[in-house]
Amino acid sequence: MDLWIKAAGGVHKGRVYGLGSEFSSSRRSFGSGGSSSSRCLINQDEFELLNRRIAEITELYAQERVAKEEAKEKEEKRMEEEMRRKDATFARVTGDVESLKAQLNSLLASGAFPLPRYPSRSNKTKE
Repeated sequence: MDLWIKAAGGVHKGRVYGLGSEFSSSRRSFGSGGSSSSRCLINQDEFELLNRRIAEITELYAQERVAKEEAKEKEEKRMEEEMRRKDATFARVTGDVESLKAQLNSLLASGAFPLPRYPSRSNKTKE
């Protein structure tokens, strides 16, 4: 029990963290008070039960942490793949736009499609 108290950070305000209010230090009657098992507030079975429960909680916490880490890695991979796809699409569209601009400039330069001439605004106001 002294090991538990030491691991819990000692006695604070007459209580030990993790043992609850019913296990205050004023009720501790084991250790220096005698060796009789009837005088212990926590018997060996309760101690083993507490240790098993701590082990279960620790394992659940570790499993949860691993699951969160895996989910985070999966999301990061998904986002990286999405960014690669978007970059490839952007590059393809940019290439298509540049190709169309070059074709349009070539057609306009050849005179194949003459641009219509609109009268200037000053001519419209005279009419």
